Amino acid sequence: MAIGEIIACTSAEDLFRKAEDLQERGIQTVFVARNTLKIVQINEK
Repeated sequence: MAIGEIIACTSAEDLFRKAEDLQERGIQTVFVARNTLKIVQINEK
C-alpha cells in the first residue's frame, strides 16, 4: 500500500471495517467519495 492509493469498498459497512482495520495497522485514511477511502499516511509499527 502507498500514500495516495484509493481503496474502493462494496458497502458503507465494508468501508468502516476496512478503515478500522487499516488504522489498527498504522495506516491513516480519509473518506473520498461514496464507499471510497484514500491512504494519506503510513506509520511504521
